[in-house]
Amino acid sequence: MGQVPDHELAKLRSLQGYDQMLEMDRVCRTYGVDEPALKILLTSSAAPSSTPEQKDSTGWDTSHKDRPVAAVAQQPTMIDKDRLRYEYDPSRAAAARREQVSQAILCSACGVALGIPDVRPIKVTCPSCLTETTYTS
Repeated sequence: MGQVPDHELAKLRSLQGYDQMLEMDRVCRTYGVDEPALKILLTSSAAPSSTPEQKDSTGWDTSHKDRPVAAVAQQPTMIDKDRLRYEYDPSRAAAARREQVSQAILCSACGVALGIPDVRPIKVTCPSCLTETTYTS
């Protein structure tokens, strides 16, 4: 019986269902291992090094929710509000949201410009990197 390399075992752990079954068949033929022995190797060896994609009950990827929430920022990096350019959206709801924007800041994680109202404290979720930051001043 041959030895199965760790990279093959890691690849098998990352797959599910039919894809995993096909890959297990290939590995068994390539390395001369029978399927029960390969399953024992998969369960007995170390846990996968990468975190699997997390899905909620509806099937959506929720792995972004594990990102750490940024600490409370005391002073946001302010920029000139007139430098902001809005995406074209002719709806009344979009016009109402644009009227609420009174300040422009830079995301503390990725540097994207964000338009926000002057309400404090305010919790801002960056649409680009999904980092949440609470501003108190």
